[in-house]
Amino acid sequence: LAMCRSRSSIGSKCRPSSILHQSYVSRKLVLALLVLFLDAATHAFRLHVVVTTPKALYASSNNDNTEAAFAAFAQSLEEEQEDSTFDSSKEDNPSTSSWQTSLDRLLDPNTSSAKRQILLSDLLGANAQIRESVVEALRERKIDPILTPTGKKLQDGTRAVARQITMDILPAIAESLRAPERQQRKLAEELPLVVPKIGERIFDALSTQARKKLEQLQQDLANPTRIPDRISKQTSDILMEARNVFRETPEGLVEPKYKLISSSNGYEIREYDGYAAASTSMVKVGEKFSLDDIASGGAAFNAIAAYIFGANEDQRTMKMTTPVTTTSAGEMRFFLADGAEVDLLPQPLAQEASINEKGAVKLLQVPPARLAIARFTGFVTDGEVSRQKDALLNALALDGVEIDVPHGKPVPYFIFQYNPPYTIPIVRRNEIAIPVRAPQAGPTDLKEEWVGDVVASSDDEENMLDYAPSDVE
Repeated sequence: LAMCRSRSSIGSKCRPSSILHQSYVSRKLVLALLVLFLDAATHAFRLHVVVTTPKALYASSNNDNTEAAFAAFAQSLEEEQEDSTFDSSKEDNPSTSSWQTSLDRLLDPNTSSAKRQILLSDLLGANAQIRESVVEALRERKIDPILTPTGKKLQDGTRAVARQITMDILPAIAESLRAPERQQRKLAEELPLVVPKIGERIFDALSTQARKKLEQLQQDLANPTRIPDRISKQTSDILMEARNVFRETPEGLVEPKYKLISSSNGYEIREYDGYAAASTSMVKVGEKFSLDDIASGGAAFNAIAAYIFGANEDQRTMKMTTPVTTTSAGEMRFFLADGAEVDLLPQPLAQEASINEKGAVKLLQVPPARLAIARFTGFVTDGEVSRQKDALLNALALDGVEIDVPHGKPVPYFIFQYNPPYTIPIVRRNEIAIPVRAPQAGPTDLKEEWVGDVVASSDDEENMLDYAPSDVE
């Protein structure tokens, strides 16, 4: 721009194409200088590592022994436990490690100083690969070749969120604006019934929390030596919650136990153990369930959260867990880690006798299940769930995995949401799960299975003849 201004002052013209050409040449010059710098710095850094590495690594002055000791030192660092902010290092395959992976780990604030030296050495030795990736990115005019694993996840998450906003969220908002009377009528019918019920539970939970805080204050006054430890723990919890803003899977929360059976392209098969859960319905009997109904979802979440935080008969505060499960029938569930059996858990307050009532918290024992699970990012909308369900069913059909659903029945699904509401959408971890059968668990022949269904149907008809019409509801 400065050159254009100087030329324009003397009457010459500055074309945009010349500016772009000069910018392209400048980028090539910078890349060439970067490669030369990497070549020169490689030898200097390796010399620095040799000087600063402990003497125990150098049992001999022989160069082969030095290289072997250095390799052993690097391998020992690889075995250190890592904790990445974006969880990218945990999913990387060491056999396919690249300079992008090394850069990702180098930029991770939790990487130790010793490990950073090794990673930096690897990057300085990978200047040829870096140069090829940069040239490829410039040639194809795409940033993908130089993205780190974390960068690729953020890119995919951004695309997913943009798709959900344009295809699902904005049309839903426009539809609600076109028919505001229907939305207002629904709220007018439900708020007088749901709000007092959930509000009472939230008040009970807050009262329990206030009582526990008062007891904690009394204990601190009686024993002031507890205060530093408590403050340290609270500070640690705050920092953990701050990290959860950027994490796919939040820290400090317990998940249901499961065994990974297999992994395929885009999904995995898990075998879940049975567990206790607190549940509530997001819709009334006969109503159509929609994941886009934020009010019903928020009311269900608050009702179960109030139970966990003390709105129960024992006034017991339980651990918050993950994920929050939503079923295709419109039921929300929280996994309860405080007891393996429902009988060991405190009962919810104000038990209702009606079935499937909105806002009524109930305890249930979720049986063991084999599930096919696919992960997706962003918001959980009806449109996104439909797309993910179709993609998962297609993948299962191609791989010959049989779903555990009777013929002619709708395919049920579960939605697992792992993150707190304040996690940025482009890194959120959501999963859709569909029940599947174990291999050889059912008839191996399709004809045999259909014949079995026909026989079972005939038996049902014969049994129905034993009842008078007035006996059949």
